[in-house]
Formats: sequence, C-alpha cells, structure tokens
Amino acid sequence: MRLSDLLDYSVLDSDGTDLGRVSDVRIVQDGPIVRGVQAAFRVDALVVGRGGLAERLGYVRARVQGPWLLRVLFTRLEQRAHIVEVDRIDHWDDDEAVIRLRKVGH
Repeated sequence: MRLSDLLDYSVLDSDGTDLGRVSDVRIVQDGPIVRGVQAAFRVDALVVGRGGLAERLGYVRARVQGPWLLRVLFTRLEQRAHIVEVDRIDHWDDDEAVIRLRKVGH
C-alpha cells in the first residue's frame, strides 16, 4: 500500500462516529538504521479532518509561537483536525476505504 492510498479514507471511532477523512500522514525517522546511513521512516500518525493544513505548516496543538494573527487562525484550523496515533488503528478495510479505531487504553 502506498501512503497516498490512505488519503481520503474515512476514519471511524470505536463507537462508529465518523471523525472525517485522512488528510495527511505524519512520518518520523526513528526506525532501524538502513544501510548504515540513516534511520528508517515510519508512519507515526494520521491527520484526520479539515485541519490538515495547520498540521502541515507546523501550527499544531499549542505549538504556535508566531504572530498573533497566525496563532489565532491556525489554532482555529487545527481544532478541526484529529491526530490519530497508528497504535489506535484496529482495522482498515481497503474495499470500503474505512479505518476503524480501537478504544483508547485498549
């Protein structure tokens, strides 16, 4: 599966609530060393909902330190986004393009 295939998948919470569609994928580089050069990349989280722009620009979860106008704008935008850690994914259905989440703490 390609990362671009995940975009536009619907994400359902454990109780069936539709959280929105995947708008971005957050990747970190902290995996095992590849070919003795650099750490491998891994998917850390999915950005779900309409606040993906704020996430991509780095204005997320009270990390906005810039000019007040940007802080207000992006704080409102990012409130629409859900950051879903990959360990919360219970199942994804490629046929229906749906990702189902498990309950927090399970």
